[in-house]
Amino acid sequence: MAGRVFRLASVAWICALGVSSAGAQEQPSSAPLLERLRSMGPAEIEAVYRGGTVAAIPAGPIRGVALLSPGTRRGRLVSRGARLVWQGKVFEAGGDRATNRFFGLRIVQARVYQGTSWLDGEPALVLDYSQTSRIYARYRDEIRQVAPGVYLGVMHDVTKSPPELRMYFALESGR
Repeated sequence: MAGRVFRLASVAWICALGVSSAGAQEQPSSAPLLERLRSMGPAEIEAVYRGGTVAAIPAGPIRGVALLSPGTRRGRLVSRGARLVWQGKVFEAGGDRATNRFFGLRIVQARVYQGTSWLDGEPALVLDYSQTSRIYARYRDEIRQVAPGVYLGVMHDVTKSPPELRMYFALESGR
């Protein structure tokens, strides 16, 4: 099963690299920040994250943008292409759970709580997969609000000592 999912993800990823961004439509208020995040390097993204605040995440589906290969020429294209694989998260209304959407399906669930960021020791909204997902048990996400309706996240690999930053992502509400 895992091999099939990996192959499907690989095919979708390859197809995504050929997709034009002309059809993408962003909200005017958040589009400039999302575009800037797509073109920033790791140090710049982390500076934006450090400047964010912990805020209540609105209930329901929130669009996700993977910030892959940050600071590289191909980063923007790969980020847009990743949309075919990962579409964001769905947060329970008044609950402590969120579920990732992969290939349009709600697949990987996390427990959500306020905790301390492993990036800078400040408060963050934590998405903990250790008790809710066999697939993602080795990861932990942290999220902060960086603009109205825009959240910036970091993903850590908890199997490394110390935990290793694996990737960045953004979430946009209000769609």
